[in-house]
Amino acid sequence: MSPFRDALTDGLPETLDADVCIVGAGASGMTLAMQLADADVRVLLLESGGMDIDGQTQGLYRGSNLGLPYFDLTSCRLRYFGGTTNHWGGYCRANDPIDHEGRPDLGVPAWPVSLDALGPHIARAAAMLGLKPEGWDPAHQLRARGLPDDALIERHSRRLETKVFQISQQVRFRSLFRDALAGQANLEVVLNANVTNVGLGPDGRRVERLTVKTLGGATAEVRARVIVLACHAIENARLLLDSDDVMPQGVGNAHGHVGRYFMEHAHVISGVFIPAKGRFPAIYDAGYMGSINVNANISLTAEAMRERGILQYYCRFRTPEDNEAVRAAMGRIKDAFWEPFDPDFLEDLAEVMANLPSAVDAVVGKLRPPRGDAPYYVLDHRIEQAPNPDSRIVLSERRDALGNRPAHLDWRLNDLDYRTFREGAEVVAAEMSALGLGRFQLEPFTPEIVERGVRGHFHHIGTTRMSERPEDGVVDADLRVHGIDNLYVTGSSVFPTAGYSGPTMMLIALTMRLADHLKGPAGLAKT
Repeated sequence: MSPFRDALTDGLPETLDADVCIVGAGASGMTLAMQLADADVRVLLLESGGMDIDGQTQGLYRGSNLGLPYFDLTSCRLRYFGGTTNHWGGYCRANDPIDHEGRPDLGVPAWPVSLDALGPHIARAAAMLGLKPEGWDPAHQLRARGLPDDALIERHSRRLETKVFQISQQVRFRSLFRDALAGQANLEVVLNANVTNVGLGPDGRRVERLTVKTLGGATAEVRARVIVLACHAIENARLLLDSDDVMPQGVGNAHGHVGRYFMEHAHVISGVFIPAKGRFPAIYDAGYMGSINVNANISLTAEAMRERGILQYYCRFRTPEDNEAVRAAMGRIKDAFWEPFDPDFLEDLAEVMANLPSAVDAVVGKLRPPRGDAPYYVLDHRIEQAPNPDSRIVLSERRDALGNRPAHLDWRLNDLDYRTFREGAEVVAAEMSALGLGRFQLEPFTPEIVERGVRGHFHHIGTTRMSERPEDGVVDADLRVHGIDNLYVTGSSVFPTAGYSGPTMMLIALTMRLADHLKGPAGLAKT
């Protein structure tokens, strides 16, 4: 029998049994399923959507933005096989040591998993994504392209350094790993199967069942020794909060942390940089580096962050015609994301038509790479958002087609975020000006200006965070929900802090570590 079952067309049995049930076939869920291929266990992978995007299923993500302006919640997550990897850009970087160490003076928690402990799993995740260990060394990236590495900012400043992302070309997990999953003997994948409730036993210590529904009206129960939620940072929290029949506050929420500490890699485009003639290194022109498939940014050193009492900050130098809103709208139109006649599709089309010069520049920029010699640059300031309990997921009062309460997002920044924007920009401007690289025209980073211009990156982090103590988070260092013997959560929702890096490679590494735990003596054997 094929390991793929479509619950809408093939139907559902009354009960689905497995040793391990994974909820969500995105980066985390697919990785975990494949990592368990050599284990003597039956694995069940449940995916809410089908093999292709469907408007009705995608509409289950509809929710409101209650806080800062944010993306439409139906567009920044994808609810079909492969999950959000279906629009992932492939930007990868390992966390920095400071990201895991904790900053008690700033109220920022440490990770209960050290970066050293994650190192072997990060290497495996990078290999899975086709990335090379030396690829995060900016000097290596420049030498490989015949560019001088003596222009690197860290050669001349102790407060600034260059950080590069590798850009994976292995980003569409749906096509990359579908055949591997189809050939996995111990795996069954059920599509169009929506988990609507995490059913605890009467004492709240174990998950006894999952309730699964289809949009066609079928219902089933899943019984498994181990349950792993790998939905998405918003959906993981939403499902736990909405499963309130045994625990009125929601599963795993005894201390009120589920859904809180929603973090993004917030960025604001503000101010300009006028380079000194012949002095500004082309390697920091974002368009130029993008044209040779490298992403290099000027960031603060750990020493500078500690001196200023701020979190991660970095700056990108963008040419004026690099209109991000137009590029994003063009991308959504190209990917045919929206359903026909969806009003959001028309808004994207209007955005492009109203800014045709920028649209033309966006296309020309792909065909004729910039030279790194623009007369001036727009500054794109990016930060690691502080963990903030008031930035959170909130359940709607309404019910969706499955009878669930959808998630609203209340995205908020705090004083540490405003300070990180302000102080980070000041350090970069002071150091680069002192080196004679050019001059800056900075606008003040008041809370009002930041909140009016801030944007995110589809990086949803922190809503079921790891902690050593149950009082401080939702899952432990092994990603098991505190106080529940057989329930685990994986994905970027478990990150205690956002760090500098995009979340995808790091969440794959954590998921690989979870697979090792489940296969070990303290995992499945104990349940």
